[in-house]
Amino acid sequence: MAEPEGLDTNHTRGQDVKATSAPENDWQRIWISTRQTNWSSLAIIPSDASVEVGGVAETLAETGRLYGERPVSLLNAKGTQLENIRQLLDTLNTMTGHGDWVIVEVDPIAENPSSVPIIQATSAALLVVRLGESLLSSARSAIEVIGRAQFLGSIVLHGQGPRRRPSLHLAVPALTLILTRLLTTHP
Repeated sequence: MAEPEGLDTNHTRGQDVKATSAPENDWQRIWISTRQTNWSSLAIIPSDASVEVGGVAETLAETGRLYGERPVSLLNAKGTQLENIRQLLDTLNTMTGHGDWVIVEVDPIAENPSSVPIIQATSAALLVVRLGESLLSSARSAIEVIGRAQFLGSIVLHGQGPRRRPSLHLAVPALTLILTRLLTTHP
């Protein structure tokens, strides 16, 4: 059977066109879970400096875009210093004012205290921890400084290395079910 006129499997610049693969089921579940709460901006917070959240924020934004309910944008707030917070928050307000859902990547709170007012300006947050590596005290501190009500949950990354993709788990609500028990039983 001939392909419809004007359509083929080749890119106009000679590259093969490949179908975009859907995000892994875990990412889809995380996106759907976060959307059960009405938010316009979502901070992605690493529990400590050993956790890189750039890929988490990008993949979550990509997953949201595929769902197509409205535009999903990324705002990189990593490295933001005190004197630049107002400008960054103005940018965030402009983006959400245009109807975008904005995913905001920030530094760990212990590494950059300027992350605190940025996170507090978002409508929700997810804490990203790496199983077996993240410090419980760092997670506890982030929750205490920001406030439990701000958190939708956590993303727990398993595995490491260039060939192993992490698996993801969303702990809802607000990490309180899992971490509260840990925090109260281990001083």
